[in-house]
Amino acid sequence: MLTPVDLETMVFKRSFRGFDIKEIREFMSRITKDYETLYRENLDLKEDLELLKIKLSQYQSMEENIRNAVILAQKTADEVKTSAQLKSEMIVQEAIQQSEEVKVKLREDIQNELQNLALLKNQAELFKSQFKGYLNSLLEIVDNQADLGKIWEGLHNNLPKEYINAAQEEAAATDEKNNEEML
Repeated sequence: MLTPVDLETMVFKRSFRGFDIKEIREFMSRITKDYETLYRENLDLKEDLELLKIKLSQYQSMEENIRNAVILAQKTADEVKTSAQLKSEMIVQEAIQQSEEVKVKLREDIQNELQNLALLKNQAELFKSQFKGYLNSLLEIVDNQADLGKIWEGLHNNLPKEYINAAQEEAAATDEKNNEEML
């Protein structure tokens, strides 16, 4: 490409009936100015183009970084989602397992309480039968004492009165002593 200096320094050969040199120089001067303007604009545009290419490269690099960041964020979000889902499933499984353990423990506790209740029932029945036996023995003693009353009357009639009075006083003292102990 010709530079403006090349145009300015261009020399044409002279011929016998050639062109008017003044006109050629004026025309060359105008062309040189226009060409110089175009040449400078072209250089400026090339510089601008290089700057724009550099900026485009930077923007493309930034776009690639952003794209990678978005992909990484998506992967991270997916991993967090998967991790949270697994964790929630583990929590549910643990809750189910704990509830099953509680159910088993409650069943064992209920079974133990039923066994304790049956044992208490048996003990109550045993106590009831023993108490009935005790009451029956007391009834027998009372019945026997009634018989002793008849024996006593028989003895009372046959013993001298001094023995009877002494025995009655002793029985009264024993009764009085028993009454005091009960209080």
